[in-house]
Amino acid sequence: MYKVFIYGHPIIFSTKHFSKLNLIEFDGEDDDAKLLKIIESMEDKALSPGVEIVCENPEKLWKKFNQHYKIIEAAGGAVVKDKKLLAIYRLGKWDLPKGKMERGESKEESAIREVEEECGISGLKIIKELPTVYHTYTLQGKRILKVTYWFEMTTDFDGELKPQTEEDITDVKWVEDVNEVLANTYESLDEMLRGLILK
Repeated sequence: MYKVFIYGHPIIFSTKHFSKLNLIEFDGEDDDAKLLKIIESMEDKALSPGVEIVCENPEKLWKKFNQHYKIIEAAGGAVVKDKKLLAIYRLGKWDLPKGKMERGESKEESAIREVEEECGISGLKIIKELPTVYHTYTLQGKRILKVTYWFEMTTDFDGELKPQTEEDITDVKWVEDVNEVLANTYESLDEMLRGLILK
């Protein structure tokens, strides 16, 4: 199964229907043209709340989907300390610190660097890898598929947090109740945040 978000609405690629999303079945004929029409409809926000595409080979269809996009890889962290989650406020929404991977970096190195830069924090330790999140956007007329690798982290840092204002981050803080973030965040983070246990 693969899941990607287009303007906050998911497309799921699976072998059998299990969600409450709009069901579209693929039979192998004209798959690419049909897929492009779905992408365009999602971009026009005409297929709310989302689509589940059922087919024999989701992996093959997912690869076709990827061919319509430029891929950008990013990494970030869900930092948990003393039953609190580290959250950033950027462009009117709560988010988790993340950023574009640099050439030669591992996913883990990139995630730690981005969290440090965006929050002014140090002493980060990765606990485990979290589910990878996919979402799309348009940049200068080109379709972008952003692949974000997430890691659960912890730290013994107890200094002052500093938002990276040049990245449009206006606040960074420890949040006790994940629902505070869930009330105003991106759909692509919702499932991951709900599965995060603050310990």
